Amino acid sequence: NIKHLQEIEMISDLNKHRFEYIWHLYSNNISDTDLPFHKHVKCDPSVWQFPEHLVEYHRLIFGLGYTSLKDKKVLDIGCGISWYLGSMENIVKKYIGVDTNERRIKYAKIMSKIVDIDTDINVLPAEAVSCKVDTIMMLSVAHQIPKVKDIFEKFDCENIILDCWEEKNNISVNDLIGYLEDKGFTTIEKQLYDYADKKDQGKGQDFEGDRYILHFNRQAKQTTVT
Repeated sequence: NIKHLQEIEMISDLNKHRFEYIWHLYSNNISDTDLPFHKHVKCDPSVWQFPEHLVEYHRLIFGLGYTSLKDKKVLDIGCGISWYLGSMENIVKKYIGVDTNERRIKYAKIMSKIVDIDTDINVLPAEAVSCKVDTIMMLSVAHQIPKVKDIFEKFDCENIILDCWEEKNNISVNDLIGYLEDKGFTTIEKQLYDYADKKDQGKGQDFEGDRYILHFNRQAKQTTVT
């Protein structure tokens, strides 16, 4: 349904509010007990607006990845605070989020309370996860896992969604693509993501170089590269 896919590619006002809320809690080191979601007042648009680059990020991950997420069991490796969790509401069958950072997982669990998704979120390294999933997500963490190929080898999944830099910490996009294609995956999408927020000049970026959003599937045949 084209109309439905167009709606998926657009991030809703509710999800923008959820994003603002969870980052407010995280940044101020407070909990949902201190400030429940229903009492959180959205920021005045004249002071702050949802970043345009994250609108594009939502499209690249959840719009282009809709079929890889729809009614699927999804494992999000290095989920952080799961700020995008609302974007999978009424789409995924189950969401499993893991991260080694206890503080981030604390806020990911808070995020899970304000979305209608079956979630299982825990402090775990990817190496310790043991489950069968349909789709794996690694959003800006592949370059932080020294043996990332071992993780792909461990999970017999149908779909993989990656957000990674062209080359960082001796891990390159082309090398990962070649490895996954050797394993029977087809590259469905390879999209350049302009991750710098041009309207927020005060924030520096931790990484330099091109950053790509990639979608892989074991059975697909068509590839779009931009």
